[in-house]
Amino acid sequence: MRDDSLPDAGNRPRSGADDSVANGNTALATPGVAIAARNVSKQFGHVHALRDASLTAHHGEIVALFGDNGAGKSTFLRILQGSHKPDNGEVIVDDQPVVMTSVRDAQRLGVDTVYQDLSLAPDLSVVDNMFLGDEILTGGAGGLLGILDRKEMEERTDAALRELSIALPSLTVPIRDLSGGQRQAVAVARSVMRSTTAVLLDEPTAALGARQSELVCDLMRRVADRGLGVVVVSHDLPRVLGLADRVVILWRGETVLDSPAADLTVPEVVATMVGYKKEQAS
Repeated sequence: MRDDSLPDAGNRPRSGADDSVANGNTALATPGVAIAARNVSKQFGHVHALRDASLTAHHGEIVALFGDNGAGKSTFLRILQGSHKPDNGEVIVDDQPVVMTSVRDAQRLGVDTVYQDLSLAPDLSVVDNMFLGDEILTGGAGGLLGILDRKEMEERTDAALRELSIALPSLTVPIRDLSGGQRQAVAVARSVMRSTTAVLLDEPTAALGARQSELVCDLMRRVADRGLGVVVVSHDLPRVLGLADRVVILWRGETVLDSPAADLTVPEVVATMVGYKKEQAS
């Protein structure tokens, strides 16, 4: 059943630079906000997972979310993906304040997540995984007979992979027969195919070697170049720092740094993550 309380991402106008063209203004405008959380807090019993956390990712921008273990990164990501509702603060999607109570809410708003475990079915093919839970049906009115439209699914899968320059041996090969980097690429392509606003990535290079990690980072840049906002949570500081446009660092549930990535070094990021700068100032 359709939830009319949430706008349809596919029917909403894109914000930012596109608006300047629509209004006859040819000057470049600041890209609109793809996804943001402002001054959010979240408490579980006596545990304050987040106290005053903020992050903004604009269309076409990659934002790295860093923090030490227990800093609140996972809780923050779950708020952005609709799994948790913040106790205070607001979430913005495509320049509009929203209230999300589930991952499906986020997906209807054009936000999708690539999880650390990838959420892929190893025995199913690439095509079946691309449409897992969102299969295209044919036969009868509106696909009521429940027959999979494999031709349409294969065509859309091929188009999605080509758009991101992802090369695979076959669309029918089981996921288990792909390399770690190829599996990650399928998971990213699936999220991009579902998204119109932002893609969230949780430790996308954690289980990959150096070469495969570089391929995934190149893929993230191509995703941003398509105009989506990208938020990536990672412990791979040198690689992701070189990839990101901006860096947000959480420390004990608070945002303690929001800076252009080019202005930071790995030692500075580490010092802030462990609370050195904040404790020195106190």
